[in-house]
Amino acid sequence: MFEVILSIFCVSIDGFFTGSAIGLKNTKISLKKLIIISLIPIIMAYPIMFFGYKMSNIITNDIIRIIGFTLFFIMAINSYFEIEKNEEIKDINLLNSLSIGLSIGLDSSVCAFTLALEKYNPFITPIYFGISHFILIWLGNVLFDKRINNKYIKYLSPITFLILAILRLF
Repeated sequence: MFEVILSIFCVSIDGFFTGSAIGLKNTKISLKKLIIISLIPIIMAYPIMFFGYKMSNIITNDIIRIIGFTLFFIMAINSYFEIEKNEEIKDINLLNSLSIGLSIGLDSSVCAFTLALEKYNPFITPIYFGISHFILIWLGNVLFDKRINNKYIKYLSPITFLILAILRLF
């Protein structure tokens, strides 16, 4: 269970930084747009998690560990390169909401696939992704404004993904 919580936190922390980057621009995310952003990872994770769950019966544990390492390592690199991109968001409209939701949903889907290979519940886990994104995006948006400098904390996401990748090898 610790692995699921850490994975969900790691995937959702990008949402926190997205919300804080938007908050730093003195822009607030409306409840309606926050719900849209949070629903997209759930919708994207369900089919991928069911596919991964079915694949877990076919793939050996060694291959599952290698796939998990590779996917989390790629997510670490992707998360690192998206940090600057997220800071450029100035206004939240429906298109921005969908874009943020898809970006976050891709990370959630990759993580969901990895967790499904390890037989985590494909019905409940995607809901955890959506709830955690909702909470962390909202918190980041509310807590950060132009006075707060998040120069180094934004690297927590890629570092956590890298730790998860390394943990997959053991």
